[in-house]
Amino acid sequence: MSEQSNNKKPEKSSASNSLNPLPDEKVCFNCKHMLWMVGLGLGLKCDLTKHNIENRRHTCDNFEFK
Repeated sequence: MSEQSNNKKPEKSSASNSLNPLPDEKVCFNCKHMLWMVGLGLGLKCDLTKHNIENRRHTCDNFEFK
């Protein structure tokens, strides 16, 4: 038998590998200008530009913490 069956996938234990940014990270996900419009089918938008946010880890020059 091979040793491959005993190999486990590495766990995502570090904060940098998590899907959601931490509350103290300077990213759009933590900005007070982010509009959560997913329930309306419009996704995440910036309240200043009304454009879609590229991703949760994006940051622009107008960033302000919540």
